[in-house]
Amino acid sequence: MLHLSREAITMFGPLEEQEFMASGLHQTSFAWHLQAIGEAAARISDEYRGRFPDVPWGKVVGTRHVLSHEYDRLAPSKLWRVVRLHLAPLIDALQAGLATEKGP
Repeated sequence: MLHLSREAITMFGPLEEQEFMASGLHQTSFAWHLQAIGEAAARISDEYRGRFPDVPWGKVVGTRHVLSHEYDRLAPSKLWRVVRLHLAPLIDALQAGLATEKGP
C-alpha cells in the first residue's frame, strides 16, 4: 500500500488540475493505483489494521469497490480530490504505523 501510494503521489502530485482533468490516461492510471491500494487494504487482517489507527480502512477499501463495480459513478473531479487531499495523509498514516512497529 505504501509503495503504491508513494508511486501515485510521485506520478500525479506534480500535475496541475487542468492537465489531470484533460487526460483520460492520467485518470485511468490513478484509478488503477487506487484499486490496487484498496485491494491490498482488503487483504489486511483486522488485527493488523488495528496497528494503523489513522488509516481510513473502510474508505480505502470502499473506494476500491466503487472503482471496480460502479466505475460509471466515478467523476474525474473526485479522483483529483483524492490526489490533492487524501493521498498524502494516507502515506503519513501508513508511515506512522510502520514507525511504531519498528520502535524507537
